Parts: sequence; structure tokens; C-alpha cells
Amino acid sequence: MKKTRKIVAVGGGTGTFTLLTGLRDYSDLDITAIVTMADDGGSNKILRDEFGLLPTSGIRQSIIALAKDTTLLRQLFSYRYYQGTGISGMTFGNLFMAALSDILGSQKQAILETSKLLGVRGTILPISYENTSLVATYQDGTEVLGEHHIDLSNPKVAKQRIVNLRTIPQITLDQDAKTAIEQADLIVLGPGDLYTNTIANLVVKGVAEAITASYAKVIFVMNLMNRAGETYGYHASDFLSDLALYLPPDRLDYILLSSNTTLSPLLLKKYAQEGSAIVVDDLSNTYHRARLIRTPLLSHSHPPQEKGDKLIRSMVRHDPSLLAKAIYEL
Repeated sequence: MKKTRKIVAVGGGTGTFTLLTGLRDYSDLDITAIVTMADDGGSNKILRDEFGLLPTSGIRQSIIALAKDTTLLRQLFSYRYYQGTGISGMTFGNLFMAALSDILGSQKQAILETSKLLGVRGTILPISYENTSLVATYQDGTEVLGEHHIDLSNPKVAKQRIVNLRTIPQITLDQDAKTAIEQADLIVLGPGDLYTNTIANLVVKGVAEAITASYAKVIFVMNLMNRAGETYGYHASDFLSDLALYLPPDRLDYILLSSNTTLSPLLLKKYAQEGSAIVVDDLSNTYHRARLIRTPLLSHSHPPQEKGDKLIRSMVRHDPSLLAKAIYEL
């Protein structure tokens, strides 16, 4: 019988959802998801502005990914309203957790009770329970406030590099999340947008220090695509160079790259129009002390845009099963 390993996924959004969906199938993994609280677009803006709550979309996605395979409940919590003007674009899951937070008087307790209700196999934790916003500084000195606005890619900075990312106000790593990092056997960074998902967590006070001090093996999942406004024109080495500004490069033990990145000409053209392209693997077989692992990770299915979803979602994603298997075998 294999020893249970504690694995911590640090990220948020679709990338973390993909990873957790695959990891859920391994019964000898003790899974914790630590999710960014910087989201401020779509329904998260409403939760922040009108309810005074922390964003819950990343939490909701992680709960669904690790939920017991009860199709109806998972569909219900994923359901997005698309009619009317009041709640169009909102998901049932976000509204449910907002209501439960009000009833219980605690967003932390609401996350715990929602996880119990859906039979989550693992633990979902916000990186912090403090409210904050991301601020990106670009090469020409332009500052963009808010995760959503960074994602939107202002034409003025679309092709520029981000030279600094910080939070306003500065927030601190939650104690439960810190404990999970300290006790982890494996820590996975990514997949997800480099700045608004991965580095958004690393700039929270105490996170990089906790990962650096941890005895865990640290894995970075390389992005499949670069994108305007964050990583325009980036090759794999550029992602690692930027990551090294926020986490010591010799703290990485493994870097996972997809060896199959062939996309249809039509899809490539669509992405090119948005300022995105496949990330070119320009790395050798090692990076500092990290070992590079190249294996097929690309998903061949492209999820359709949900009704009522006002945000642009990536169609190129990692395959949950292939990604989880590659990590599990490390």
C-alpha cells in the first residue's frame, strides 16, 4: 500500500480546475488547493462591490473539480444564469456561497460547508481572507489596476512586459494555507496565466518564503500559450525568467512541458488575432537544479463558451488525466 502524499496546488481559475479534476482520481493523494483571491472580473466584481465578499469563482471551480461525482450537483454549481439583467453571467455556485456566507456570518465557514455538501475529496483554501487588488507595472511605467483589466490587455501595453506585480493593499498568507504548504510533499504551481494566477499568489506576503522553506518537491507546469498583456511573445525561458523574480529558481524541482503542441491552423489564426501563440520550448534538459519533463499534455477537446459567460475563456487546455498522471509519477 502506497504512503499517502500531500499535494498542494497553488493557482486559480481554469488551470487549477483542470489539474484538480485529474488528481481527484488518485485515492492515495491528500489534495489541497490554494486559490488566488485577486479575481475582480465578471461575477467576482459583483461579489466584491455589492456583497463585500472575496471572489469565489476560483474557489467554486476547485470545489466542483474535487466534488463527489454527483453529476446533477456539479452541474447545478456550474450553472450560469444567462437571462435577464440582474444576475445574468452569475453562477448558481457563487450565489449559493454568497448566501451561505451571509447566513453563517463567515465566508470561511461557507467554503467549508459547501465542500461538505458536495463531498469534496480534499481541502480548498483561499490564499488569504484579506481583500486586495493586483497592480501590474509595464516597461513604459504604465500601471494597470485589477486582475480583470490586466487580463483585458489594454492595447497600450499589450505587447509590453510586466516588470513588477504587487497587491494593493499588501495581504498576508492565511495560516491554514501556510500550514498546508509547510506539510506538503508536492507543491504544484500552475497551470494558469503566469501573472494573474501563479505570480498573483507568490506576491502575497509569506507565500514565496513558505514555499522556499518547505521540504516539498516543487513543480512548475509550463503554459501552453502566451498571451497579450501578460506574456506576449514569450518562450518557455521567458516564463521561467519572470517566475524567478518572485520565487528563487533553484527552488524548482521539476518543470513539466507538453511535447504535443500542434494546433489547427484555424485555431492558431484565432489566437494570433488575440495576440497569443504557442509557447516555444527553448529550454535544455535542466534549469538550475530542476529536471525538465516533456510529455504529451495537450487536451484535444475544446469546451464551448457557456451561455451568459461574459469573460473570454481559453480553448487550449491541458488534459486533466495526462497532467495528473505526469505529476503523480514524479
